[in-house]
Amino acid sequence: MITMQIDYFQFLNSLPETPESECSYYPDRRSKVKGFILRENIPSEGLDVLFRFGFRRSGNFFYRTNCSNCSHCLSYRIPLEIFQKTSSHKRLEKINSDLSLKTSLPQIDVNKESLYLKYQRHRHKGSHGESDFEILETMKFQMYVGSENSLELLLYKNDVLLGWILLDLGLETVSAVYSVFDPEESKRSLGNYLILSSILWAKEKGFKEFQLGLFLPGHPKMDYKKNWKPSEILNRNTGVWYESGSFLSDYILENGPNGDKRIGA
Repeated sequence: MITMQIDYFQFLNSLPETPESECSYYPDRRSKVKGFILRENIPSEGLDVLFRFGFRRSGNFFYRTNCSNCSHCLSYRIPLEIFQKTSSHKRLEKINSDLSLKTSLPQIDVNKESLYLKYQRHRHKGSHGESDFEILETMKFQMYVGSENSLELLLYKNDVLLGWILLDLGLETVSAVYSVFDPEESKRSLGNYLILSSILWAKEKGFKEFQLGLFLPGHPKMDYKKNWKPSEILNRNTGVWYESGSFLSDYILENGPNGDKRIGA
């Protein structure tokens, strides 16, 4: 195993942080992040370090939340060596047994653009008032800028694209960047099927960890991640990953169930 010896606290303290802005998850809270723009390709072992430090990638911007009054964005990962399919996973595979799974280097095409627009319009119900051009520009930056170390996993029914997920690949770690799927196929639970397929692919390829991104306990859009087990959560105060159940019991006692330090439990 190749490791890069980088001090957790020294690295974090060296990074700038953004001004506060409205939180994407809780509109009544203020958010800020620590991060940096990376304009050159990064070695795979360097990605491992960043993912294990709780960083996410959006375009060529690597970041992690650093909010003053809220600690509810928890880094969540699956240790792949001990992951096993459950009966619910097997049912999910059966429901989607008519789909084919393909991998590809990241690339934009008209089918992805069409599905992305459909997915975003369904998620936000047009509330943001963005044009198709603006939505697609977000997709191009978020998913395809800085994707030199990435792979796409795509789901097809016959020749029709039903969904895909973009994965960042370190040396030992896979990080899920973003997934898109057809909202009209709700009975298939395509979001979960993409995650399951990605975890199984990463395990088969010999990766050690699957980073599922940010977990917000109790949040209507992010609480689902608690169902992916076994799992670990990063203690950002120490840089150590802990089994999620034991971490959450201590976390809730200290921060309350909503993680907002201003209002406690």
